[in-house]
Amino acid sequence: MLAITRAIATSSTKSSQFRYTIVQGRNKSKTHWAVLKRKTSAKYKAQNHFDDFYGSVFGKKWEPIKKAMLRRPKYVAVVNNYGDTEETAEYLTNRGAHCLKNLMSIQQEFNTQYNPTPEAATSAEPDDKLQSYINKVQSDDIADIYPQTGELPDKLDHGNLILNSTEYLLTNKVDVQAQNNSINISTPKSPIDESRIIDPSLGMSTAEALYQYIPATKLKGMDDWLPESLHYSFVSTNKDFPLVIDEETEFKFPEHLKVYTYEMESEFTMFPEPRRCKTGVMNYYPLDCGSVLAVLALCLSPGDRVLDLCSAPGGKALIALQTLLPDIVICNDPSISRSNRTMRTFNDYLTDFKTSNKWQERVLFTRRDGREFTDDHGFDKVLVDVPCTTDRISMNENENNIFRPDRIKERLRLPELQSQLLVNALRLVRVGGAVVYSTCSLSPIQNDGVVHVALKRAFEDHGVLASVRDLSACMASLSSTVELARGNTAPQYGQLVTPSIAANFGPSYVSRLVRLK
Repeated sequence: MLAITRAIATSSTKSSQFRYTIVQGRNKSKTHWAVLKRKTSAKYKAQNHFDDFYGSVFGKKWEPIKKAMLRRPKYVAVVNNYGDTEETAEYLTNRGAHCLKNLMSIQQEFNTQYNPTPEAATSAEPDDKLQSYINKVQSDDIADIYPQTGELPDKLDHGNLILNSTEYLLTNKVDVQAQNNSINISTPKSPIDESRIIDPSLGMSTAEALYQYIPATKLKGMDDWLPESLHYSFVSTNKDFPLVIDEETEFKFPEHLKVYTYEMESEFTMFPEPRRCKTGVMNYYPLDCGSVLAVLALCLSPGDRVLDLCSAPGGKALIALQTLLPDIVICNDPSISRSNRTMRTFNDYLTDFKTSNKWQERVLFTRRDGREFTDDHGFDKVLVDVPCTTDRISMNENENNIFRPDRIKERLRLPELQSQLLVNALRLVRVGGAVVYSTCSLSPIQNDGVVHVALKRAFEDHGVLASVRDLSACMASLSSTVELARGNTAPQYGQLVTPSIAANFGPSYVSRLVRLK
């Protein structure tokens, strides 16, 4: 702070008077404390993690993607067919929104006329930058787990983790005396030193004071410890199973699905809050365009029996119902609160949802673990919108952030959970039916990595063979609406919507799998 003296002259009929005032001024050259303070909250941890990880995956493309993800997302509006449909469509059109189906049709005609060649990935293998990043994480884990002296292994075996130096020496057959083989072995054989027994009457303070002198048999928490590289072990190039990739030919925009969006770089990016129609339901449902793509990738047909394995909060199941195609939609979620949220959403958008027998027969709710979901009839279509790192939310919100310290184990085990859900979905769908796997993450681990592992496990453990459907030609008609990953950042097994300032949708990953046997 700088003290500044200022003199103020005041006039008077009798005499002139001077009043001196001391004014404190800030030194403008100093940085505000909020900038200097270290950012340690969960959202900043997520941002730092993504800078390191996605910077390795996307290279120079990551900075504009990050800039878009830190801004307000863009939505589309799905017109409610159970409300004032025509009035709502006219209202959205007057606000400058365009019908997504028309935009896709125009873009498709343009593509057909000029026949542009889609930019293909330079290699089917994981990018070298990604592999280098994974090797770095692997090396860091090995250095943390193993003693700093002696020869370190080339790779960490996640199936048989060695968590302390004594076991490491034993595993590598280091010559040590038998009585010192390991604390876990020698401690039970040692005589009890009764002089060190703590009398409970002494109180906890005394016990805590003596705690540091008592040898520990194991480190508390190591049983639940997980290496960071476990999260990246799902990047696999092993193709020792039948991997079939076919071009998608069944894709068609549903006739009755009405989706409206604003143009790229439009001055209008947000729709106003939905309002009630004459029938009492909301007039349209706003959501990310990536969620609509997941429903489109189902390629729904009239009379389909559909399972939404991880349904809550119910947006994608609602869009499936807006196509007027499925005969039965089963919404499954193990959480009671999340299932109740889905029911409230349906009640807001489906006429007489709570009282009509029609809806009770068509829309069913279950609360089972998706990995153990069973069914005797089989499904025509299964949607698996798995729990993921929810990248955009993780970068902007601290509440319930999966990058919180108490959720580290949950985050590292996400790919395993995701693959188990997808494997079970492949078992539940009938032969000839389709499974759509989707996330709201940019991570190649949670996207292509999980699909690859799930296809392998489904074939080896259950004899289920599925083909990956290439959606590149179908999604090319969306190039004027969303930003799709191209080149060496494009996934092999699906389509990835990447956020951009002009079209701030996503991130969303969509993969379509068709069961062959």
